[in-house]
Amino acid sequence: MENKQVPQSHLGTLPLAEMKKIVADCFTANPWIYWADMLGTAAVAYGAFFATELSPAVSLQELFFFTVSVFAFYRGILFIHELTHQERRDLPGFSIAWNLLFGIAVLLPSFMYRGVHLDHHRKATYATDEDGEYLPFGASPIWRSFLYLGQSILLPFLVVFRFGVLTPLSFLHPRFRHFVMANTSALAIRMDTARKLPQGGQDLRNWYILEALAFIYVLVGFLCFSTGVLSLGTLRHMYLLFVAMAVVNSLRTLVAHRYKNRSEKEVSFTEQFLDSVNIEGNPVLMELMAPVGLRYHALHHVFANMPYHNLGIAHRKLKAALPKDSIYHQATEPTLLSALATHWKNAKEAQLEDEKIASGSYRA
Repeated sequence: MENKQVPQSHLGTLPLAEMKKIVADCFTANPWIYWADMLGTAAVAYGAFFATELSPAVSLQELFFFTVSVFAFYRGILFIHELTHQERRDLPGFSIAWNLLFGIAVLLPSFMYRGVHLDHHRKATYATDEDGEYLPFGASPIWRSFLYLGQSILLPFLVVFRFGVLTPLSFLHPRFRHFVMANTSALAIRMDTARKLPQGGQDLRNWYILEALAFIYVLVGFLCFSTGVLSLGTLRHMYLLFVAMAVVNSLRTLVAHRYKNRSEKEVSFTEQFLDSVNIEGNPVLMELMAPVGLRYHALHHVFANMPYHNLGIAHRKLKAALPKDSIYHQATEPTLLSALATHWKNAKEAQLEDEKIASGSYRA
């Protein structure tokens, strides 16, 4: 059955009502898909990591299994995004299993994202100083993007320090405990934004349980490596695995938005959509680089609660149904390379503009 075209009167705006009708059958999460995907991903991730351990050092075999483990763990970890947007009652037990399989293993338990990410979607806080996931990369010199990519080499040390050192120390004084919870407990790209804390209930209980498990994990890891139970080669693989995932995720993050808003003032919903990006391109490459539906980031910012496994279906429906000059198509990049090229162009233009302002030659 053909999709109906959106009335011409809606061109130039985001036709939300019509879009919702077109994708009305795409809002139900399928638990079987979630569980099969996550468990299958975990099997590949851990299997490839152990195969890396058994491979000859500095060999093509080691490189192959290590690469597979990077992208498998990366995919598994990004289910944290779905934990934030899907109701627990729709996926019972999924959050617990994810934390045990991925969250604790890479020291990014789910509380690091829950209570943080939704501010990135709210109209009142998107791209403001309350949005921990937004920096104006596209309106800043390109070196800022490279600096963001480069910080990946430090992230493993930071998360180990957070859970291995700051966790026990934070219980020595209530004020320091509050600081650690508010300022060192967010999976975000801004370091100057304090996160909101859960006020009792299940979220706070889960926080303490997961934090305790993460501390025990660091402690056991320290004992195993210091006593020789696990080799330094394993530690090297774990470090490089984390850094590689962080680099890939940082690269994906840089093209998830245009990042052109640096006024830190509230933007309209349509502006938020146009500041976000859908990337088509090679399906295999994009599933590796932006898995779990994150390649359709602009669409996700319209329908944040749409399950990841339906975003591609919804995008294709909207692309077919909406007129070619609809504003919806303006947020789509044809390939990953074109998205990177657009980001580079925006950043270089911003750098040139800043240089003109600094030299006094800028004219509005």
